Amino acid sequence: MSRATASSGLTADRVQVDVSSLRPLFHEPAPAVDLSRAVLPGHPDDPTPVLARSAAKLYLKRLLVQLRDQGNASGSPEARRSAQGLVDGLLRLPHEELLRTVLRPEVTSWTRVAQLVQRGERQVDPELLVAYAGSFLLPGLLRPGVLAEAGILAVAEKGPEEGPEQGELPLMPLGRALRLPAAAGTLLTVRVDGTSLRVSAGERVVAVPLEALSGAGEHPALRELPSLAEGLVVTGPQSWHRIAYPPAAGRPLELSAPELDGFAAAIGTGLATVDAHWPEAAAVVRRTAKQVMPVVSQGNWPFNFTIPEFRGLVLTSGRHTYLSAQTLVHECGHNRFNTVLDLYSVAENAAEEHYSPFVEVPRPLVNIFHGVFAFLNDVHMAIRCQEVFGPADGPAIAPYVKDITDRLTVGLETLERHARVTEQGAQLLTAFRAAMPG
Repeated sequence: MSRATASSGLTADRVQVDVSSLRPLFHEPAPAVDLSRAVLPGHPDDPTPVLARSAAKLYLKRLLVQLRDQGNASGSPEARRSAQGLVDGLLRLPHEELLRTVLRPEVTSWTRVAQLVQRGERQVDPELLVAYAGSFLLPGLLRPGVLAEAGILAVAEKGPEEGPEQGELPLMPLGRALRLPAAAGTLLTVRVDGTSLRVSAGERVVAVPLEALSGAGEHPALRELPSLAEGLVVTGPQSWHRIAYPPAAGRPLELSAPELDGFAAAIGTGLATVDAHWPEAAAVVRRTAKQVMPVVSQGNWPFNFTIPEFRGLVLTSGRHTYLSAQTLVHECGHNRFNTVLDLYSVAENAAEEHYSPFVEVPRPLVNIFHGVFAFLNDVHMAIRCQEVFGPADGPAIAPYVKDITDRLTVGLETLERHARVTEQGAQLLTAFRAAMPG
Protein backbone atom coordinates (compact mmCIF):
# COMPACT_ATOMS: atom_id res chain seq x y z
CA MET A 1 0.00 0.00 0.00
CA SER A 2 1.73 3.16 -1.16
CA ARG A 3 1.36 6.46 0.60
CA ALA A 4 0.71 9.77 -1.16
CA THR A 5 -0.24 11.98 1.79
CA ALA A 6 2.37 13.55 4.03
CA SER A 7 1.82 13.86 7.76
CA SER A 8 1.09 17.40 8.87
CA GLY A 9 2.73 16.80 12.21
CA LEU A 10 -0.47 17.84 13.97
CA THR A 11 -2.21 15.71 16.56
CA ALA A 12 -5.94 15.50 15.99
CA ASP A 13 -8.35 15.23 18.88
CA ARG A 14 -10.23 12.01 19.41
CA VAL A 15 -13.09 11.37 17.00
CA GLN A 16 -16.41 12.38 18.51
CA VAL A 17 -19.96 11.49 17.44
CA ASP A 18 -22.81 13.80 18.44
CA VAL A 19 -26.03 12.04 17.48
CA SER A 20 -28.39 14.70 18.80
CA SER A 21 -29.45 15.56 15.24
CA LEU A 22 -30.46 11.92 14.73
CA ARG A 23 -32.80 11.69 17.72
CA PRO A 24 -35.94 12.39 15.66
CA LEU A 25 -34.88 9.61 13.29
CA PHE A 26 -34.11 7.03 15.95
CA HIS A 27 -37.14 7.95 18.07
CA GLU A 28 -39.64 7.37 15.27
CA PRO A 29 -42.31 4.91 16.40
CA ALA A 30 -41.73 1.46 14.97
CA PRO A 31 -44.39 0.75 12.33
CA ALA A 32 -46.39 -2.46 12.46
CA VAL A 33 -45.06 -4.87 9.83
CA ASP A 34 -46.76 -7.94 8.41
CA LEU A 35 -44.10 -10.02 6.67
CA SER A 36 -46.73 -11.99 4.77
CA ARG A 37 -47.00 -8.92 2.52
CA ALA A 38 -43.27 -8.85 1.78
CA VAL A 39 -42.81 -12.20 0.05
CA LEU A 40 -43.92 -11.43 -3.52
CA PRO A 41 -43.65 -7.95 -5.06
CA GLY A 42 -46.91 -6.20 -5.82
CA HIS A 43 -48.78 -6.28 -2.51
CA PRO A 44 -50.38 -2.85 -1.96
CA ASP A 45 -49.03 -2.82 1.60
CA ASP A 46 -45.59 -4.22 0.77
CA PRO A 47 -43.44 -3.44 3.83
CA THR A 48 -40.13 -3.80 1.94
CA PRO A 49 -39.34 -0.04 2.07
CA VAL A 50 -40.19 0.04 5.79
CA LEU A 51 -37.91 -2.95 6.43
CA ALA A 52 -35.06 -1.35 4.47
CA ARG A 53 -35.46 1.88 6.43
CA SER A 54 -35.32 0.05 9.76
CA ALA A 55 -32.25 -1.91 8.68
CA ALA A 56 -30.56 1.28 7.47
CA LYS A 57 -30.99 2.85 10.92
CA LEU A 58 -29.42 -0.24 12.45
CA TYR A 59 -26.44 -0.08 10.10
CA LEU A 60 -26.12 3.66 10.61
CA LYS A 61 -25.61 3.20 14.34
CA ARG A 62 -22.96 0.55 13.74
CA LEU A 63 -21.25 2.66 11.09
CA LEU A 64 -20.93 5.74 13.29
CA VAL A 65 -19.54 3.66 16.16
CA GLN A 66 -16.93 2.05 13.90
CA LEU A 67 -15.89 5.32 12.25
CA ARG A 68 -15.27 6.71 15.72
CA ASP A 69 -13.47 3.64 17.02
CA GLN A 70 -11.33 2.95 13.94
CA GLY A 71 -10.37 6.61 13.70
CA ASN A 72 -9.34 6.63 17.35
CA ALA A 73 -7.48 3.32 16.97
CA SER A 74 -5.26 4.80 14.26
CA GLY A 75 -1.98 6.46 15.08
CA SER A 76 -2.43 8.68 12.03
CA PRO A 77 -3.70 12.25 12.59
CA GLU A 78 -4.93 12.24 8.96
CA ALA A 79 -7.01 9.13 9.62
CA ARG A 80 -8.58 10.68 12.72
CA ARG A 81 -9.38 13.87 10.84
CA SER A 82 -10.81 11.86 7.96
CA ALA A 83 -12.99 9.77 10.28
CA GLN A 84 -14.24 12.93 12.00
CA GLY A 85 -14.92 14.54 8.63
CA LEU A 86 -16.94 11.50 7.53
CA VAL A 87 -18.93 11.48 10.78
CA ASP A 88 -19.64 15.21 10.55
CA GLY A 89 -20.55 14.94 6.87
CA LEU A 90 -22.97 12.09 7.47
CA LEU A 91 -24.66 13.99 10.27
CA ARG A 92 -25.15 16.99 7.96
CA LEU A 93 -27.08 14.97 5.40
CA PRO A 94 -30.88 15.04 5.29
CA HIS A 95 -32.07 11.88 7.03
CA GLU A 96 -33.48 10.22 3.93
CA GLU A 97 -30.23 10.70 2.01
CA LEU A 98 -28.28 9.46 5.01
CA LEU A 99 -30.24 6.21 5.13
CA ARG A 100 -29.76 5.65 1.40
CA THR A 101 -26.03 6.21 1.79
CA VAL A 102 -25.43 3.59 4.47
CA LEU A 103 -27.46 0.66 3.07
CA ARG A 104 -25.08 -0.20 0.24
CA PRO A 105 -22.84 -3.28 -0.20
CA GLU A 106 -19.55 -1.42 0.14
CA VAL A 107 -20.72 0.33 3.32
CA THR A 108 -22.40 -2.62 5.05
CA SER A 109 -19.37 -4.82 4.32
CA TRP A 110 -17.03 -2.11 5.66
CA THR A 111 -19.02 -1.94 8.88
CA ARG A 112 -18.87 -5.72 9.29
CA VAL A 113 -15.12 -5.90 8.68
CA ALA A 114 -14.52 -3.03 11.13
CA GLN A 115 -16.46 -4.95 13.79
CA LEU A 116 -14.31 -8.04 13.16
CA VAL A 117 -11.14 -5.96 13.40
CA GLN A 118 -12.33 -4.49 16.68
CA ARG A 119 -12.93 -7.99 18.06
CA GLY A 120 -9.47 -9.14 16.97
CA GLU A 121 -10.92 -11.59 14.42
CA ARG A 122 -9.45 -9.76 11.41
CA GLN A 123 -6.21 -7.83 10.97
CA VAL A 124 -6.52 -4.58 8.97
CA ASP A 125 -4.63 -1.36 9.66
CA PRO A 126 -7.11 1.21 11.06
CA GLU A 127 -5.78 3.95 8.78
CA LEU A 128 -6.45 1.76 5.74
CA LEU A 129 -9.93 0.96 7.05
CA VAL A 130 -10.68 4.65 7.45
CA ALA A 131 -9.43 5.28 3.91
CA TYR A 132 -11.78 2.65 2.50
CA ALA A 133 -14.62 4.21 4.46
CA GLY A 134 -13.76 7.48 2.74
CA SER A 135 -13.90 5.83 -0.69
CA PHE A 136 -17.30 4.30 0.03
CA LEU A 137 -19.02 7.20 1.81
CA LEU A 138 -17.63 10.04 -0.27
CA PRO A 139 -20.17 9.85 -3.16
CA GLY A 140 -23.08 10.45 -0.79
CA LEU A 141 -21.36 13.48 0.75
CA LEU A 142 -20.48 15.37 -2.43
CA ARG A 143 -22.60 18.44 -2.00
CA PRO A 144 -21.61 21.97 -0.96
CA GLY A 145 -21.23 22.45 2.78
CA VAL A 146 -21.45 18.79 3.77
CA LEU A 147 -17.74 18.00 3.96
CA ALA A 148 -16.66 21.59 4.71
CA GLU A 149 -12.85 21.60 4.48
CA ALA A 150 -12.33 18.08 5.83
CA GLY A 151 -9.53 16.08 4.22
CA ILE A 152 -11.01 12.64 3.52
CA LEU A 153 -8.70 9.68 2.94
CA ALA A 154 -9.58 7.32 0.10
CA VAL A 155 -7.93 4.47 -1.82
CA ALA A 156 -7.04 4.50 -5.52
CA GLU A 157 -8.19 1.48 -7.51
CA LYS A 158 -6.75 0.04 -10.71
CA GLY A 159 -8.31 1.68 -13.75
CA PRO A 160 -9.14 -0.02 -17.06
CA GLU A 161 -6.09 1.42 -18.85
CA GLU A 162 -2.73 -0.29 -18.58
CA GLY A 163 0.10 1.58 -16.87
CA PRO A 164 1.78 2.01 -13.48
CA GLU A 165 -0.12 5.21 -12.67
CA GLN A 166 -3.50 4.63 -14.31
CA GLY A 167 -5.65 4.54 -11.19
CA GLU A 168 -9.12 5.79 -10.44
CA LEU A 169 -11.50 6.51 -7.60
CA PRO A 170 -14.81 4.69 -8.20
CA LEU A 171 -17.89 6.64 -7.13
CA MET A 172 -20.36 3.75 -7.32
CA PRO A 173 -23.62 5.50 -6.40
CA LEU A 174 -22.88 8.14 -9.04
CA GLY A 175 -22.14 5.57 -11.74
CA ARG A 176 -18.78 7.20 -12.46
CA ALA A 177 -15.10 6.82 -11.68
CA LEU A 178 -12.55 9.61 -11.39
CA ARG A 179 -9.33 8.94 -13.34
CA LEU A 180 -6.19 9.68 -11.34
CA PRO A 181 -2.42 9.86 -11.95
CA ALA A 182 -1.85 7.37 -9.14
CA ALA A 183 -0.99 3.71 -8.76
CA ALA A 184 -3.61 1.33 -7.44
CA GLY A 185 -3.41 1.24 -3.64
CA THR A 186 -2.26 4.83 -3.25
CA LEU A 187 -3.83 6.62 -0.30
CA LEU A 188 -5.53 9.77 -1.54
CA THR A 189 -6.70 12.93 0.17
CA VAL A 190 -10.04 14.28 -1.03
CA ARG A 191 -11.52 17.71 -0.31
CA VAL A 192 -14.59 19.59 -1.42
CA ASP A 193 -13.35 23.08 -2.19
CA GLY A 194 -16.37 25.29 -2.82
CA THR A 195 -18.08 23.70 -5.80
CA SER A 196 -15.18 21.43 -6.82
CA LEU A 197 -13.85 18.05 -5.73
CA ARG A 198 -10.06 18.05 -5.34
CA VAL A 199 -8.22 14.72 -5.12
CA SER A 200 -4.57 14.82 -4.12
CA ALA A 201 -2.19 11.98 -4.96
CA GLY A 202 1.11 13.20 -3.59
CA GLU A 203 1.93 16.47 -5.32
CA ARG A 204 -0.57 15.88 -8.10
CA VAL A 205 -4.11 17.17 -7.83
CA VAL A 206 -7.19 16.39 -9.93
CA ALA A 207 -10.10 18.85 -9.62
CA VAL A 208 -13.62 18.20 -10.94
CA PRO A 209 -16.74 20.39 -10.59
CA LEU A 210 -19.35 18.81 -8.33
CA GLU A 211 -22.01 19.40 -10.99
CA ALA A 212 -20.04 17.20 -13.42
CA LEU A 213 -19.99 14.40 -10.83
CA SER A 214 -23.75 14.62 -10.51
CA GLY A 215 -24.16 14.02 -14.24
CA ALA A 216 -24.61 17.63 -15.39
CA GLY A 217 -22.10 17.61 -18.21
CA GLU A 218 -18.97 15.66 -19.07
CA HIS A 219 -15.42 15.93 -17.81
CA PRO A 220 -12.26 14.32 -19.24
CA ALA A 221 -11.26 12.94 -15.83
CA LEU A 222 -14.56 11.06 -15.41
CA ARG A 223 -15.33 7.58 -16.72
CA GLU A 224 -18.86 6.21 -16.94
CA LEU A 225 -19.26 2.88 -15.15
CA PRO A 226 -21.40 0.16 -16.77
CA SER A 227 -24.86 0.56 -15.27
CA LEU A 228 -28.25 -1.11 -15.62
CA ALA A 229 -30.34 1.62 -14.05
CA GLU A 230 -29.85 4.69 -11.93
CA GLY A 231 -27.68 3.62 -9.01
CA LEU A 232 -27.38 -0.03 -10.19
CA VAL A 233 -23.75 -0.43 -11.26
CA VAL A 234 -22.01 -3.40 -12.86
CA THR A 235 -18.53 -3.86 -11.45
CA GLY A 236 -15.68 -6.30 -11.19
CA PRO A 237 -13.81 -6.99 -7.94
CA GLN A 238 -11.77 -4.23 -6.35
CA SER A 239 -9.01 -4.21 -3.75
CA TRP A 240 -11.61 -4.10 -0.95
CA HIS A 241 -12.76 -7.59 -1.90
CA ARG A 242 -9.35 -9.02 -0.98
CA ILE A 243 -10.07 -7.81 2.55
CA ALA A 244 -13.82 -8.26 2.98
CA TYR A 245 -14.86 -11.04 0.60
CA PRO A 246 -15.64 -14.37 2.35
CA PRO A 247 -13.02 -17.01 1.44
CA ALA A 248 -15.64 -19.72 0.90
CA ALA A 249 -17.74 -17.73 -1.58
CA GLY A 250 -17.42 -18.11 -5.34
CA ARG A 251 -14.79 -15.71 -6.59
CA PRO A 252 -15.86 -12.71 -8.69
CA LEU A 253 -14.35 -12.44 -12.16
CA GLU A 254 -11.89 -9.75 -13.23
CA LEU A 255 -13.10 -8.87 -16.72
CA SER A 256 -11.66 -6.45 -19.22
CA ALA A 257 -13.66 -3.28 -19.85
CA PRO A 258 -15.23 -4.66 -23.08
CA GLU A 259 -16.05 -7.95 -21.34
CA LEU A 260 -17.67 -6.11 -18.44
CA ASP A 261 -19.73 -4.09 -20.93
CA GLY A 262 -20.87 -7.36 -22.54
CA PHE A 263 -21.80 -8.78 -19.16
CA ALA A 264 -23.76 -5.62 -18.35
CA ALA A 265 -25.61 -5.88 -21.66
CA ALA A 266 -26.64 -9.47 -20.89
CA ILE A 267 -27.89 -8.64 -17.40
CA GLY A 268 -29.57 -5.55 -18.82
CA THR A 269 -31.76 -7.77 -21.00
CA GLY A 270 -32.84 -9.50 -17.80
CA LEU A 271 -33.83 -6.24 -16.13
CA ALA A 272 -35.74 -5.28 -19.28
CA THR A 273 -37.54 -8.63 -19.08
CA VAL A 274 -38.56 -8.00 -15.48
CA ASP A 275 -39.73 -4.52 -16.49
CA ALA A 276 -41.88 -5.96 -19.27
CA HIS A 277 -43.42 -8.95 -17.50
CA TRP A 278 -43.43 -8.16 -13.78
CA PRO A 279 -43.10 -4.39 -13.29
CA GLU A 280 -43.82 -4.62 -9.54
CA ALA A 281 -40.81 -6.92 -9.20
CA ALA A 282 -38.71 -4.55 -11.33
CA ALA A 283 -39.46 -1.76 -8.86
CA VAL A 284 -38.31 -4.00 -6.00
CA VAL A 285 -35.13 -4.98 -7.89
CA ARG A 286 -34.30 -1.31 -8.42
CA ARG A 287 -34.84 -0.55 -4.73
CA THR A 288 -32.86 -3.58 -3.56
CA ALA A 289 -29.94 -4.13 -5.93
CA LYS A 290 -27.07 -1.63 -5.89
CA GLN A 291 -24.30 -3.57 -7.64
CA VAL A 292 -24.07 -6.58 -9.96
CA MET A 293 -20.78 -8.48 -10.16
CA PRO A 294 -19.81 -11.29 -12.56
CA VAL A 295 -18.83 -14.80 -11.52
CA VAL A 296 -17.75 -17.72 -13.67
CA SER A 297 -20.29 -18.80 -16.28
CA GLN A 298 -21.88 -22.23 -16.20
CA GLY A 299 -23.69 -21.73 -19.49
CA ASN A 300 -27.45 -21.73 -19.13
CA TRP A 301 -27.18 -23.40 -15.73
CA PRO A 302 -27.71 -20.74 -13.04
CA PHE A 303 -24.79 -19.72 -10.88
CA ASN A 304 -25.72 -16.79 -8.70
CA PHE A 305 -25.63 -15.88 -5.04
CA THR A 306 -25.59 -13.10 -2.47
CA ILE A 307 -23.37 -12.34 0.53
CA PRO A 308 -25.23 -11.04 3.61
CA GLU A 309 -22.49 -8.56 4.53
CA PHE A 310 -22.63 -7.00 1.05
CA ARG A 311 -26.25 -5.85 1.19
CA GLY A 312 -27.54 -5.01 -2.28
CA LEU A 313 -24.87 -6.97 -4.21
CA VAL A 314 -25.96 -9.58 -6.76
CA LEU A 315 -23.30 -12.00 -8.03
CA THR A 316 -24.20 -13.90 -11.17
CA SER A 317 -22.91 -15.51 -14.32
CA GLY A 318 -23.70 -13.67 -17.54
CA ARG A 319 -27.12 -15.03 -18.37
CA HIS A 320 -29.67 -13.27 -20.59
CA THR A 321 -33.36 -12.29 -20.91
CA TYR A 322 -35.62 -14.57 -18.84
CA LEU A 323 -32.67 -16.43 -17.30
CA SER A 324 -31.16 -13.18 -16.05
CA ALA A 325 -34.61 -11.95 -14.99
CA GLN A 326 -35.02 -15.01 -12.75
CA THR A 327 -31.57 -14.38 -11.28
CA LEU A 328 -32.33 -10.75 -10.45
CA VAL A 329 -35.63 -11.41 -8.68
CA HIS A 330 -34.16 -14.50 -6.96
CA GLU A 331 -31.08 -12.74 -5.58
CA CYS A 332 -33.02 -9.63 -4.62
CA GLY A 333 -35.26 -12.03 -2.69
CA HIS A 334 -32.20 -13.25 -0.78
CA ASN A 335 -31.09 -9.66 -0.16
CA ARG A 336 -34.54 -8.72 1.13
CA PHE A 337 -34.66 -11.78 3.36
CA ASN A 338 -31.25 -10.90 4.80
CA THR A 339 -32.81 -7.58 5.78
CA VAL A 340 -35.69 -9.45 7.43
CA LEU A 341 -33.14 -11.45 9.44
CA ASP A 342 -31.39 -8.24 10.52
CA LEU A 343 -34.61 -7.25 12.24
CA TYR A 344 -36.47 -10.42 13.25
CA SER A 345 -36.08 -14.01 14.29
CA VAL A 346 -38.23 -16.35 12.21
CA ALA A 347 -37.90 -19.54 14.26
CA GLU A 348 -36.77 -20.46 17.76
CA ASN A 349 -34.87 -23.42 16.31
CA ALA A 350 -33.55 -21.58 13.24
CA ALA A 351 -30.13 -23.29 13.46
CA GLU A 352 -31.59 -26.83 13.56
CA GLU A 353 -30.57 -28.73 10.43
CA HIS A 354 -32.90 -30.57 8.06
CA TYR A 355 -32.72 -31.71 4.46
CA SER A 356 -32.81 -28.79 2.05
CA PRO A 357 -34.33 -29.59 -1.35
CA PHE A 358 -32.52 -26.60 -2.84
CA VAL A 359 -28.96 -27.83 -2.21
CA GLU A 360 -29.89 -31.48 -1.48
CA VAL A 361 -27.96 -31.68 1.79
CA PRO A 362 -28.91 -30.81 5.40
CA ARG A 363 -29.04 -27.08 6.11
CA PRO A 364 -30.26 -24.92 9.02
CA LEU A 365 -33.97 -24.16 8.92
CA VAL A 366 -33.21 -20.48 8.42
CA ASN A 367 -31.47 -21.41 5.14
CA ILE A 368 -34.59 -23.28 4.05
CA PHE A 369 -36.63 -20.14 4.82
CA HIS A 370 -34.15 -18.29 2.60
CA GLY A 371 -34.55 -20.81 -0.21
CA VAL A 372 -38.35 -20.81 -0.16
CA PHE A 373 -38.47 -17.00 -0.12
CA ALA A 374 -36.05 -16.59 -3.05
CA PHE A 375 -37.31 -19.48 -5.20
CA LEU A 376 -40.92 -18.35 -4.88
CA ASN A 377 -39.87 -15.07 -6.49
CA ASP A 378 -37.81 -16.98 -9.04
CA VAL A 379 -40.61 -19.36 -10.07
CA HIS A 380 -43.20 -16.58 -10.35
CA MET A 381 -40.84 -14.75 -12.71
CA ALA A 382 -40.41 -17.95 -14.73
CA ILE A 383 -44.17 -18.50 -14.94
CA ARG A 384 -44.65 -14.99 -16.30
CA CYS A 385 -42.08 -15.72 -19.02
CA GLN A 386 -43.44 -19.15 -19.93
CA GLU A 387 -45.74 -17.98 -22.72
CA VAL A 388 -43.29 -15.40 -24.08
CA PHE A 389 -40.00 -17.27 -24.56
CA GLY A 390 -39.68 -20.43 -26.60
CA PRO A 391 -37.04 -23.07 -27.48
CA ALA A 392 -35.15 -20.61 -29.68
CA ASP A 393 -34.55 -18.37 -26.68
CA GLY A 394 -32.91 -20.91 -24.38
CA PRO A 395 -33.78 -23.78 -22.03
CA ALA A 396 -37.44 -24.73 -21.76
CA ILE A 397 -39.19 -23.00 -18.89
CA ALA A 398 -41.96 -25.49 -18.07
CA PRO A 399 -39.63 -28.27 -16.76
CA TYR A 400 -37.84 -25.69 -14.62
CA VAL A 401 -41.13 -24.47 -13.14
CA LYS A 402 -42.13 -28.04 -12.27
CA ASP A 403 -38.73 -28.84 -10.74
CA ILE A 404 -38.67 -25.69 -8.59
CA THR A 405 -42.31 -26.14 -7.55
CA ASP A 406 -41.50 -29.69 -6.39
CA ARG A 407 -38.53 -28.41 -4.40
CA LEU A 408 -40.60 -25.61 -2.92
CA THR A 409 -43.22 -28.14 -1.82
CA VAL A 410 -40.60 -30.16 0.06
CA GLY A 411 -39.02 -27.06 1.57
CA LEU A 412 -42.31 -25.58 2.73
CA GLU A 413 -43.49 -28.87 4.21
CA THR A 414 -40.17 -29.14 6.08
CA LEU A 415 -40.68 -25.69 7.58
CA GLU A 416 -44.30 -26.37 8.50
CA ARG A 417 -43.36 -29.67 10.13
CA HIS A 418 -40.18 -28.71 11.99
CA ALA A 419 -39.84 -24.94 12.49
CA ARG A 420 -40.96 -23.55 15.85
CA VAL A 421 -41.88 -20.26 14.28
CA THR A 422 -42.05 -16.84 15.84
CA GLU A 423 -44.90 -14.47 15.00
CA GLN A 424 -42.90 -13.23 12.00
CA GLY A 425 -42.06 -16.76 10.92
CA ALA A 426 -45.75 -17.68 11.02
CA GLN A 427 -46.56 -14.69 8.82
CA LEU A 428 -43.99 -15.89 6.30
CA LEU A 429 -45.30 -19.47 6.26
CA THR A 430 -48.81 -18.17 5.58
CA ALA A 431 -47.52 -16.14 2.65
CA PHE A 432 -45.35 -18.99 1.38
CA ARG A 433 -48.34 -21.33 1.24
CA ALA A 434 -50.50 -18.71 -0.50
CA ALA A 435 -47.78 -17.99 -3.07
CA MET A 436 -47.19 -21.63 -4.08
CA PRO A 437 -47.82 -22.11 -7.81
CA GLY A 438 -51.26 -23.58 -8.38
